[in-house]
Amino acid sequence: MAPDAGSALTRALAPALASHPGESGFVPLQYGALAFLARAALADVAEQTLDVQYYIYAADASGIVLAARLIAAARRGVRVRVLVDDNNLTRSEDRLAILTGHPNLEVRVFNPYHNRIRWLRPLEFLTSFGRVQRRMHNKIFAVDSQLVVVGGRNISDNYFDLNRSVNFSDLELLGAGPIATDSVASFDNYWNSPWAIPIEAFLARTPTLAEADAVAGELTQQASTVDEFREQYEPVREEIHQLVHGAQFPYWGRAELLADPPEKIDESRNATSPLLARVYSLWASARHEVLLESAYFVPLKRGADLIAARAEAGVRVRALTNSLASTDVVPVHASYAKRRRELLAAGVELYEFQADAHRRKGERRFFKRMGSGNSLHSKVMVIDRELTWVGSFNIDPRSALINTELAVLVDSPALAGAMATFIELDMGPDRAWSLSLEPPRMRAGRLVWRGERNGSTVRLTGEPGSTGWQRFVASVMRWIPGLDRFM
Repeated sequence: MAPDAGSALTRALAPALASHPGESGFVPLQYGALAFLARAALADVAEQTLDVQYYIYAADASGIVLAARLIAAARRGVRVRVLVDDNNLTRSEDRLAILTGHPNLEVRVFNPYHNRIRWLRPLEFLTSFGRVQRRMHNKIFAVDSQLVVVGGRNISDNYFDLNRSVNFSDLELLGAGPIATDSVASFDNYWNSPWAIPIEAFLARTPTLAEADAVAGELTQQASTVDEFREQYEPVREEIHQLVHGAQFPYWGRAELLADPPEKIDESRNATSPLLARVYSLWASARHEVLLESAYFVPLKRGADLIAARAEAGVRVRALTNSLASTDVVPVHASYAKRRRELLAAGVELYEFQADAHRRKGERRFFKRMGSGNSLHSKVMVIDRELTWVGSFNIDPRSALINTELAVLVDSPALAGAMATFIELDMGPDRAWSLSLEPPRMRAGRLVWRGERNGSTVRLTGEPGSTGWQRFVASVMRWIPGLDRFM
């Protein structure tokens, strides 16, 4: 649905877009709390459309609060479309389906399981593995085809610093202009595909408006009890309002949206990934530096060879991924660990995120006292301080070969410089372990981790902060042939 020429967002953004022809404006969303509050504020400024596409939409505090904002938008006439992958739908499925009784709110489920009884799904996983292992991992939050949030975060408390135990560190972009239009075009491509099924198809009968209003009332009441949201929302709402209506985006550049076709979900079609091809071309074209954060870093052999060759050719290659202690998927770390020595020997600089990473300076948090668990979730890359890549695409076989993914590539030295600074802060000794071989560049050398604790340098020769169980599982997983293809 194209935005009307008279919409408030269109009018507000028009002067800035006219002064940056062909370019999109961007704001980094570095912190989880800000990313959450910004989404709520963006939903509140929507006049015509809200297009929401996620791998996970949880029925926790953040999911309920955002659902209340989506419902409020639908009630004032905004067309709200929510596309969610079926892999993580929980007991919230029925309530989501009932909400579609409202004429302005639609929900579709991507690549649904045939069996709606969750405890029977492992059987379907075994009998239809080729299909059900393939998931929609894309993330889009688009407003009036004028503004969009893209990156790695799902809708769940631990992506927004709302979880009191473990939270994911991530980095997203709020974009305005052509990138938003392109994102909605990608959304439409998925929404209209045969793999997107209306959620009400899973109900025995079509929900009524009265039933939708009753569920909406329950969700709105629950949202009103989230004190952390009520206390911090208004200042951020005002910031977002001033930003978008003043069109004061700090970074501008030509941006390209790269999205896998939804057909990638069909293994019989052997659909190739334009994202993987672009990652390889970016690495090959780098003249000075490749700087990346990837929650899962398991490059395919071609990719590992390519990035090692670039390092050997004098390009500075630095990569940050999760440590064994911080990862949420131990088998992924086991697959990555197989490649550490060859990458280090080639001159690639490796960093591993600390499970108790020090809080970033100026970081906005909902809770003053947070749990110590941290995990890296971002998927960001900077090439030669000129190009910035942000999206849902991990440097791993699952993103490359199995799931559908999305990323934004921005040509803006100013944005690239800012994003490089964020990554380098994450690579600091108080947030990440620096890996090396002793002797240097010797593949058979001892693997060493260096970091900082209480202002003092720490040198370790074993997986920092990991438990005996994690080390046992990882060591077993390393010997399973072909496992890394599915990680």
